[in-house]
Amino acid sequence: MAGEARVDVGPEEPERQPAIAGRALGTSFAASAAIQLLNVITGILLARTLGPTGRGALAAALLWPMLLGGIGLMGVMEAATYHAARRTAPVATLIGSGLALVFVQSLVFTALAALLLPVVLENQSSEALEAGRIFLAYIPVNMAALFLAGILNGRKHFGLFQIVRLLVIVATVILLAALAIGDTLTVIHAVMAYLAAMALTLAVAVVFVQRDAGGLGFDRAVARTLFAYGIRSHASTISSQFNERLDQVVISIFLSSRSLGIYVIAVTLTSATYLVGVSASWVVLPQVAPLEPGPERTTLARRYVQLTLAVSFLISVPIALLADPLIRLFFGDAFAAAAGPTRVLVLAAVLLSVNRVLEAILRAVGRPLDAGVAELIALGATLAGLAVLVPLIGLMGAAGASLLAYGVSTAWMSRRVSVALGMRAREVLAFRRADIRWMRDRVVGHAR
Repeated sequence: MAGEARVDVGPEEPERQPAIAGRALGTSFAASAAIQLLNVITGILLARTLGPTGRGALAAALLWPMLLGGIGLMGVMEAATYHAARRTAPVATLIGSGLALVFVQSLVFTALAALLLPVVLENQSSEALEAGRIFLAYIPVNMAALFLAGILNGRKHFGLFQIVRLLVIVATVILLAALAIGDTLTVIHAVMAYLAAMALTLAVAVVFVQRDAGGLGFDRAVARTLFAYGIRSHASTISSQFNERLDQVVISIFLSSRSLGIYVIAVTLTSATYLVGVSASWVVLPQVAPLEPGPERTTLARRYVQLTLAVSFLISVPIALLADPLIRLFFGDAFAAAAGPTRVLVLAAVLLSVNRVLEAILRAVGRPLDAGVAELIALGATLAGLAVLVPLIGLMGAAGASLLAYGVSTAWMSRRVSVALGMRAREVLAFRRADIRWMRDRVVGHAR
């Protein structure tokens, strides 16, 4: 960033960047594999206990607080990771200044969500509205937890960061399973379980961060710097969240809870592909951000993109081929209609996975607004696709709109990454022999 000061916060041993990147990536993929397994277990548990209508009501209750909470974060998590990685201020000052921003933002967006819920959930059941109001508490708790996780990631405490990622899922599964065993798993109780898991995760994140901070500080200039980076990064965050969830938003407003419940199952089956890109993006930002422009930065960034594309594609092929039997086996015949949307969404998820890494690269090289422009363009494609396709072909139309939007975003960001790294656009996604050997070594090395 122009004019950015870099603070000397103590000596740091020289790092072997490729080795550290490889270990961090392996850890992130392992955590994501565990998260995916737990998400599948959660999806099966909720689908079979609540049925399509109840599952749709729960999805509607969770959707709006999650969406507005993500918007309200204003890119503070990415700003925390970027500035912690570049050591632009003492960590205690980063934490204190960032938490002050989170406090203000969470108040504003919790109030906004409370006003919007009765309007957007007008066509849903009274139980869904009540559950949504309870889940408003998620907004401040999740904002604080994500910000602290960003600090851990930027400080390259990758193991602790992955523990935070995993803990919220593990705790949620345990609580939901306990409710199911006790025959008390309802939409309201499920929402409370999600909140309890999030609160536990925040408490653990506080303990982990305290090891580095030793206290809290506040600096208005640091808060402004965090907000300035965050708001530029947020253009991509807010647009990507809308792009990822706008199909569900439209379904929740205009179609039945049953339709939303079926569509959520299709999204669940594609989450393994999406988590590949998310896993890589957590590593890309803190690994690429400290590097100066040159061949090392360009090569590392390219290979992250290519590895993400290859792994995402390999995971998606069997899901697309086996969508119908997988849905019937794990979720039941009542959700069989999800097979068609699943096949379209899994292709879209490959592009979305790659997009998360492209966004992380643009943020790492100090160009977060470029990613935002790409997502805004894709958001326009999503809106147009949903407006045309959903009335014509329903859930398949919603899936098709996502595929169109993610493809537009991939094309735009590939071009911007090529400009930022000083290479031709086709080289961003093109594979070379050296790249294939690098990916093989990463896989073989982590398998041993």
